[in-house]
Order: sequence, then structure tokens, then C-alpha cells
Amino acid sequence: MNTLTTADCATTVPVDVEHIAPDTIVARIRPDLDDPVFAGHYPGFPLLPGVHIFEFVHRAVRAVAPELVLTEIVSCRFLLPFRGDDELVVTIRRTGDLWRGEVAVAAVPVAEVLLRYGNEE
Repeated sequence: MNTLTTADCATTVPVDVEHIAPDTIVARIRPDLDDPVFAGHYPGFPLLPGVHIFEFVHRAVRAVAPELVLTEIVSCRFLLPFRGDDELVVTIRRTGDLWRGEVAVAAVPVAEVLLRYGNEE
């Protein structure tokens, strides 16, 4: 298992990469309910901000391909709110320079993210 954390991100919650294949990544994330973002987003009804969901997908890609540079956020769809009390499972599949991430809780999709990467030059 590979764990990536970074201080340059919106959150330092670990992204645990469990499976790496040439075109597939599976990662698990358990957001920290004590993270200050939950206190302000929203009091009494904590929701994980969408930027964190996008970032979890991006960090999983970078954990296995650190040479890649994000060149485009093609799309990011939020399907259901995530209240932060469960584990997120991120499944990412690569097709060429596109990486499609599905973020789910208990096998129920909560977001879909499509990112384009290029090589560092």
C-alpha cells in the first residue's frame, strides 16, 4: 500500500493506494471529521467540500505517476453529498491521457471526475 500526504493540498488526509495496475488505481480515504473544514461547511450538517473530492482523485493519480502534470479538469460531477462519516473508495481508470475517477461510499457513487494529464517537461 502506498500512502501520499502533502502539505500543499486543501487537506492532508492520507490517500491510501491499494491497487495499482497499468490502467487502474484503487484508493481509500477516510476524511477526518475533526478537520476544520467540517466546522464551517456546514455547522450541524457537515459536508465534504467538492475540492477535497477532486483532490483525492488527483493525489491518487500522482501517487502512482508523480511525473504527470495535471493539464485539464475535463469534468467533475457531484452526484450525492458526502457527510464525512464513511470511507471513500476511489476507482480510477486511464484511457490515454484521460483519467476517469469514480468516488463511492459503500459502492454508491458520490462523484465522477475526469482529468487530463501530460508529462513534466
